[in-house]
Amino acid sequence: MKIETQTSDNRTLKLTVQVEDDQLQPALKAAARKLAKDYRIPGFRPGKAPYETVLRQLGENSIYQAALEDLTQTVYQAALAQEKVEPYAPGELEDVQLKPMVLTYSVPLAPEINLGDYRALRLPFEPPAVTDESVTERVEHLREHQAVVEPVERPAQLGDEVILDVSAFLNAGENPSDFLLADKDVAAVLDEKADWPMPGFASEVVGIAAGETRKFDLTFPADYANDSLKGQVAHFEVTAKEVKGRSLPEWSDDLAKALGDYESVDDLRAKVRADLQRQADRAVERDYADKVVDQLVAQAQIVYPPILLEQELDDYLADLDRRLHEQKLTLDDYLKIEGKTKEQLREETKPSAEGRLKRSLVLGKLVNLEGLTIAAEEVDQRVEMLSTPWGDRAGDMRKALASEDSRRMLAVDLLTDKAVARIIAVAKGEEVPAPAPIIEGEVHDYDHAHQPDENLSTVVDPEAAAPAEPAAGV
Repeated sequence: MKIETQTSDNRTLKLTVQVEDDQLQPALKAAARKLAKDYRIPGFRPGKAPYETVLRQLGENSIYQAALEDLTQTVYQAALAQEKVEPYAPGELEDVQLKPMVLTYSVPLAPEINLGDYRALRLPFEPPAVTDESVTERVEHLREHQAVVEPVERPAQLGDEVILDVSAFLNAGENPSDFLLADKDVAAVLDEKADWPMPGFASEVVGIAAGETRKFDLTFPADYANDSLKGQVAHFEVTAKEVKGRSLPEWSDDLAKALGDYESVDDLRAKVRADLQRQADRAVERDYADKVVDQLVAQAQIVYPPILLEQELDDYLADLDRRLHEQKLTLDDYLKIEGKTKEQLREETKPSAEGRLKRSLVLGKLVNLEGLTIAAEEVDQRVEMLSTPWGDRAGDMRKALASEDSRRMLAVDLLTDKAVARIIAVAKGEEVPAPAPIIEGEVHDYDHAHQPDENLSTVVDPEAAAPAEPAAGV
């Protein structure tokens, strides 16, 4: 075969192949025999009509189209082998010229990723500190569950529980859209830090007596979570139904024991501090990991074939569709609700999809450069960890995770965790092992999850490329 190759800047190879006559003619004759089986040729049994008869009856265009169905794939595979090209994703047939037959393919190549001097990456890390105040706040919250609540014959004070009817609206309620809320018999604890239904509400209600109605205005703060309400003035009408005092028990070792698995007040505070420290450590580590990987991506040079981003978008939409089905919706339902087309959704999602793709490519490169590996035992442990919480259905989960594809994806997750842990250690300036040598046949290659397909993903409609030709009569 005569082949011309041209590589673009986006890691896509243009493969132009001229099909030789000694390959084309057998394909045309095989196609004609197939057509003779599928279409009744007068005077001949199915599949027995001579080539020239099929040609006159169905036309050359039909034979070429039938031949292309098998020929495009065969030529593609042969061209890849001849040029020693390893596609990173399914290729596409972009153009067909019939006479002479020339097939043009687009072949995605492996991305090129340069992480630079990634072992010089540094990012300050500040371990979180749990304050005495946060410990006290948490243990006081636990004590609040033991509070004795009972009606009182006096105006409401901070710390009291008040049963309220509450209504609120904007702009004096001139329009239906100004409605904010209308709740009855709401039990509200008067706490200055409370933000229900909005900051400042508790202070306005302090001093209210059972049976009393108050009207007041509050302005939503400039940093309020709902952008549409920032700076807006809300008018409230509040009626107190009942005022209840809350009596908290005194701290004692017996109270600590009643609150949970604690031996004393000191033991309670120590365990609460340890729990808060674990939570803070996890939160700070997650934030730090994101920043480190973001910095690694920012300094990397990444070039990849466009089809990878399209596949990332396809995967996102497929996952969205699956999650919508769990809510008894479809992707079409969602698009109608949002007033968007699928193309618009893809375009909106493209920046985040590109971010995920670059992150995945960079971490994959890091896995390979560092020679990180995953043993089968580690995958077994992850399967067990994911299965155990299912209780009686743990066996079913183990079976589901035992497939080759599932284990491969779990291995990728574990490799990702190892890659993130490695670059975190680098960024903190910790002593990091030298990159492990890459041993042929060892399971370390992040691309194992990719499983490139050498087949064509789409085929150009030969009819659109073929010259119009009326079928000749018999």
